[in-house]
Amino acid sequence: MNYAIILAGGYGIRFNSGNLPKQFVEMTGMPMLAYSMKTAQRNANIDEVCVVTLEEYIPQVWVWGQRYHISKLKYVAKAGVTRFDSVYSGMCTIPAKETDTVIIMTSVCPLLAQETVNKHYELIKEHDGIITVVKATDAVTASDDGVMADQTLQKEKLFVQQGPQTYRYGVLKTAHETYRSAPQTREVYEDSELVLRLGIPVAMVEGDRFCIKVTYPEDLAIAKALYPLFCEKENRWE
Repeated sequence: MNYAIILAGGYGIRFNSGNLPKQFVEMTGMPMLAYSMKTAQRNANIDEVCVVTLEEYIPQVWVWGQRYHISKLKYVAKAGVTRFDSVYSGMCTIPAKETDTVIIMTSVCPLLAQETVNKHYELIKEHDGIITVVKATDAVTASDDGVMADQTLQKEKLFVQQGPQTYRYGVLKTAHETYRSAPQTREVYEDSELVLRLGIPVAMVEGDRFCIKVTYPEDLAIAKALYPLFCEKENRWE
């Protein structure tokens, strides 16, 4: 079985949308979450969908599932305090076996191409972990205190990670439980880092520039502007 876990558990403080979390803000008439749900629904590789969301929005997610004809929506899980906790909550909710696959999607990347998702399912035949990346267009500077630069990395060998990520279920669960069981000196935000810590290689799929993550209000404006071009590329319209 191929499961999709769609993360919709943040409050979107940086988005500044009042009391409404950004994943539920409308874009061209639908909440952003609905775009990710529709992407999973359309993809022939995905069998079942689990949305991980804020507890108070669980009933609403089921309503949207019916409204937008998401027949693959089988589970809605309660979000955790962190992204890491939310992914684990989703994993504990789906009845997956060790060899099943889990694709982790985000509800705030509404313009995810089917081609990108399909690439994941091609590569997961050969690897236990897949991430989506685009080539970095600028150098990246690391700073521990946010004031002084510690290291600057040149762009030639750098990639910016996008969604989605896909893993063999047993590998991902082991990676999460290994992290949870040991004292930690720092937080880990990406599943790929947990899997790499196990010594398991993670392959990369090249995404595209349409798949922007909506973090700030201006990102939503960009997504709306790109939407007609994205639909033309995907050869579909909502």
